[in-house]
Amino acid sequence: MLKRTFMAACLSAALGLASAVAPTAAHAADYKTNLLEPGTLVVGTTGASPPATMYNDQAELAGYDIDLATQLGKDLGLKVKFVTLGWSTMMAGIQAGRFDIVISSVGRTPDRVKSADFLLSDPYVVNGVAGAKRASDNSIHGWKDVCGKKVGVIKGANEIKAAQAKLPAGCLSDIREYPGWSELLLDLQNGRIDLLVGNYLTPAYMINSAHRPLAMLGDSLQVSTSAVVIRKEEPALQQQINTLIAKYRADGRLEKITDKWVGKSLPWSEVKD
Repeated sequence: MLKRTFMAACLSAALGLASAVAPTAAHAADYKTNLLEPGTLVVGTTGASPPATMYNDQAELAGYDIDLATQLGKDLGLKVKFVTLGWSTMMAGIQAGRFDIVISSVGRTPDRVKSADFLLSDPYVVNGVAGAKRASDNSIHGWKDVCGKKVGVIKGANEIKAAQAKLPAGCLSDIREYPGWSELLLDLQNGRIDLLVGNYLTPAYMINSAHRPLAMLGDSLQVSTSAVVIRKEEPALQQQINTLIAKYRADGRLEKITDKWVGKSLPWSEVKD
């Protein structure tokens, strides 16, 4: 009798353990059931935001967003299908079910985190409001030296407003707008302006990749992050992507992917939340 009771208890415990494990395993597999195309991760990206997403000389998509999407697909056991679309319709596209995810330098803002229209992953890259100068300009060592300088910005970009809010009133007043990064960097290099104000990753990439005689300022005025956007019907996919992002951050893969394109990425220690 004692032996039978002991065996019954063991069986009951085993069944209890199995029932506790089974839902977790089933949930882990759920991320494949709601994909738009079976066995395929459909990824929306612009191909127009270097160094995150762009076309290389072979007319192939490249950049740290593309590397990350490819790695996610591999570890999720899925083929990756990229669909390029203009930024103005990108977020509407995921709401309309054109992609499973969007990886296209999407800022992880509080409003997007709270949105009911899509899901957002944990952050995967650090960006921020940054500055660049001529490497030979010894009058600028940091943000404390920029007041009164001639400043160049990309037309329509928001970083200059953040910089003006962080610096003393009237500090940055001589501002010139440029239609693109190439023109802005050329004028900085030729001395027509003294300072570039923009995001960190794009000018850092363009300076590093072309070996321009320019230098990024050593710190950022304001830190931001980017996230993967996930179709709201795929919460299990969001969970799996977050698990992988945490793994890549812990083993150094996120830093390696970003440094490959930027030269040196901003440290995660600057992210406050």
